[in-house]
Amino acid sequence: MRLLLIAPPGAGKGTQGSRIAAHFGIPHIAIGDLLRSHVARGTDLGHAVQRHLDCGSLVPDEIVLEMVREAFIAAKTAGLGYVLDGYPRTSAQAETLSRMAAELGMAPDVALHLRADDDEVVRRLLARAATEHRQDDTEPVIRRRLALYHQVTSPVLDWYALDGILLPVDGMRTPDEVTTTILDALEVVEAMPSIDLADPVAAATGACVDFVRSTPITAIRFPFAGHGITRPSGDALAEKPFAHRLSPMRTRIRQEQRQRRAAAYGDPPNVVM
Repeated sequence: MRLLLIAPPGAGKGTQGSRIAAHFGIPHIAIGDLLRSHVARGTDLGHAVQRHLDCGSLVPDEIVLEMVREAFIAAKTAGLGYVLDGYPRTSAQAETLSRMAAELGMAPDVALHLRADDDEVVRRLLARAATEHRQDDTEPVIRRRLALYHQVTSPVLDWYALDGILLPVDGMRTPDEVTTTILDALEVVEAMPSIDLADPVAAATGACVDFVRSTPITAIRFPFAGHGITRPSGDALAEKPFAHRLSPMRTRIRQEQRQRRAAAYGDPPNVVM
């Protein structure tokens, strides 16, 4: 299981990331922890991070991406997937991460989005600030952070929705309820066959055949149905600015897969795997 975790502050991202990683026996790659680990160990990347922190500047994307690359290589060497928590946060980061992960053969299976109501997030963060004596975390500050989050994250969500891997989950229920919903959905993903996109004929007529024959058509149309998860709106996404970023090769492969399934099973052309 290879998973990206996207959520606003206060949505329980750290808790769910740890639980998912423990369930699947994979590393939880949290960007904040990764930065602190490199600094504490005194690595070359850690020294670079420290220099930026000392200057009060943001750590450049190139440094963070190199840390993620090292973590991905370690996970792949161990034969494991990952939960990447806190990255990407912008569309530019999503694009560079996509290229890097593809080069390593570590492209994500799912981009998990914990949806959260702003008012509830504000309430949670104000309660946390009171408990941890964070006097700078006032309501106006928190709402500005949330507004910025929505501004920069919306294109990222569009990117992964168009890639067909976005999994939106309601993050406002109890932590245990959220975990149950997430793990049920991810078990469906893990049960789906591995598809070799280099061979669309085999993908459509080989491993997928057994899965299609043994799986209810409603689950094939949208594998997360019945898990309290909403499907992204295709009509709305069609007009988003990232539609042109789908590569012609990937689009062609998907079209061939749909056509072959339609010919074999009579499914409508827009059925998704």
